[in-house]
Amino acid sequence: MPIDALTRGRTLPRDIVPPTPVADFAWDADRARSLGTEVVALWGELLERLPSMPVGGRATAAEVRASVTRDVPNEPVSPEELIASLRTLAFEHATYTGHPGFMAYISGAGTVPGAAADLIASALNQNVGGWRLSPGATEIELHLGRWFASRLGLPATAGGYVTSGGAMAAFVALKAARDARAGWSIRELGTRSGPPLTYYASAQVHDVNTRAADMLGVGRDAVRAVPCDDDLRMRVDALRSAVARDIRNGCKPVAVIATAGTVSTGAIDPLEAIADVCDEFGLWLHVDGAYGGAAALTDALRGLFVGIERADSVAFDPHKWLYTPHSGGVIVVRDMQTLADAFAIEPSYVHEDKERTGRGVDLYALGPQFSRGFHALKIWVSLLAHGWAAYERRIAHDVALARYLYDRAAAHPELEPIGHAPALSIACFRYVPSELRGDASAEPYLNRLNEQLMAELQLGGRVFPSNAVVGGRFVLRACIVNLRTEAADIDALIEQAVEKGASIHKRLGGTSAGANSAGGRDGNATPGQR
Repeated sequence: MPIDALTRGRTLPRDIVPPTPVADFAWDADRARSLGTEVVALWGELLERLPSMPVGGRATAAEVRASVTRDVPNEPVSPEELIASLRTLAFEHATYTGHPGFMAYISGAGTVPGAAADLIASALNQNVGGWRLSPGATEIELHLGRWFASRLGLPATAGGYVTSGGAMAAFVALKAARDARAGWSIRELGTRSGPPLTYYASAQVHDVNTRAADMLGVGRDAVRAVPCDDDLRMRVDALRSAVARDIRNGCKPVAVIATAGTVSTGAIDPLEAIADVCDEFGLWLHVDGAYGGAAALTDALRGLFVGIERADSVAFDPHKWLYTPHSGGVIVVRDMQTLADAFAIEPSYVHEDKERTGRGVDLYALGPQFSRGFHALKIWVSLLAHGWAAYERRIAHDVALARYLYDRAAAHPELEPIGHAPALSIACFRYVPSELRGDASAEPYLNRLNEQLMAELQLGGRVFPSNAVVGGRFVLRACIVNLRTEAADIDALIEQAVEKGASIHKRLGGTSAGANSAGGRDGNATPGQR
């Protein structure tokens, strides 16, 4: 309200002078439309040019820094300068995860309706930590959480909300598990008031889970690494033995972290058998489905995830396999009360009589954040704009593309597929010169060759795979969670892998002995990127 309206009708003391209005930030609607029109035109141009642009650039960090940064001016830059800066960023110094050739890590392309929704979310500027600050936004987010829970087969008590991604979802889930299963008032007394707490996960689990254990104060070593079978799935017999051993040693087992789609190969742990172990020992079952969880929502692939409906919590990332813009993960729990038990506080400065106001749930009481953006809107609008049937078709198509890649690699004399045919949308393979097939002594060289091959493919601009390390072998990895990727892009990856692989092999000397001097690689580590 303007100062003059506040003071109208009454006289201020002579020595009290109202401040002069400051209007620098108060852009009117016409000025907003003008900037918005220019930005939307830039966005449209980006969509038109995207397929013909290189996936990523070759500029160094110093070159990028010099191009996109500038000192903050005392006076505003002109609209023309502002748009020029955005054009430089958009067309010269970005990695285009929406490019059809982008198959690296697990990063979705970003839906068009989701990007438009982000503009509205920013314009409304809701703080979805308190219901009174975000009534519609909070109800949309809670409704979305309930819908996801129902698709996973969880009961009516289930629900969830949107997080920044898999790391935060893991933290929320493992804290809820800790507080629910510790056996004492751990929120008040801390972890030292009882026996050591332990979690269990396969050796393929993502690093965000051990980092969550670190942040929770139980330590990374509290996450026991359970051996995997030949398909890189958690061995249930080894899990049961590890839990029993810790009990004998005076530890307090809390939860099992089962993976529904591992980062390297897309392996799915035996969820039903793991749920049985959790029931046997009274453990919390958390399913890390950051990648594969979206597939568990579909009718066609749900059979791969039998047992997920028995989970106490499930994490998955719509910004991965639901293609929505970054960032937006989801944590779903079997009983929403467990989130309140883990996070609820009652600060005096947000007092409210909800019986009188009729207002709803405050999400700050169900998680670690007080201030929360409206990240659910881009997910919700994407689902509404495309419809679930389109998601069912596209997710199944991504799986078919991964199998096509695997089959093409298997049929090529200079490529070697890794593991079994993919159940989800990750396929791994490597370049192997025909004369080195079956030569165990060539493994260090093949690791080095394929490491260089991945870098060359990424810098080439047409295709952008990532890597995995499987059984000590450095391999190329394609993860298809891109709504624009098609068979022609898979063909381009195969063709360039063979062409560039042969060129690198020739450059390195053409034999395993000729390249060993170029340096080796310890292939035992598993990449930690999703």
